[in-house]
Amino acid sequence: MIRAQHSRSRRVALGVAIAALALATVSGTVVAQAGLAIGGSSSNFGSQRLRGGFMPDPHTTQITSGGSLDASRQGLAPGCRGYVTRQPDYIVHYDNPADFLRFYATAGGDTTLVINDANGRWHCNDDSHGGVNPTVDIRNPPAGQYDVWVGSYRASENIRATLHVTELRSQHP
Repeated sequence: MIRAQHSRSRRVALGVAIAALALATVSGTVVAQAGLAIGGSSSNFGSQRLRGGFMPDPHTTQITSGGSLDASRQGLAPGCRGYVTRQPDYIVHYDNPADFLRFYATAGGDTTLVINDANGRWHCNDDSHGGVNPTVDIRNPPAGQYDVWVGSYRASENIRATLHVTELRSQHP
C-alpha cells in the first residue's frame, strides 16, 4: 500500500514537472496573466507599429471602452481600475524608442487605461490633468510590444473613446 502511494505521488510530481517545463519553454504565444491576455497578436481595435520620432504625433485610433473584467481584481499594479476585456483593445509595437512615451484617452465619459509594457510591467491610470480622462507616462520606454486596454470606470458601460500615443510631453487630455 505504501509502495503504491509512493509510486502514485512520483507520477503526479513527474506530470506536474513536465507541464511546468512545457509552459516554460513555449515562446511567442499569448500569456494569460490575471485574466488578461498579453503578448499575443489579437486585439479588439487593431495594432500599429511606431518608431521613435513617429509622425503624425500623436498617433490616434478609435476605441470603445469597457468589458466584463474588473481590472482592480486582476492583481496587476496599484491604481488599476475599470472594466476591460480579456483581449487588449490595441497593440503598439514600438521600435527605436524615444526617452518618453505617453498614452492617453479622451472620451465623453469616465475611462481608464491599463497598459502592459514591453518589459511586462503594468501601468494604470484613472483620472488625470484635472478631468476623467486617463494618462500613462512611461519614461525611457523599452522597445517592443505594448498591450493597451481602455476601460470603463463603471461596469456595463461602453464609451466611444480616442486613444492617443505621443512622445510629446505637451500633448495630454
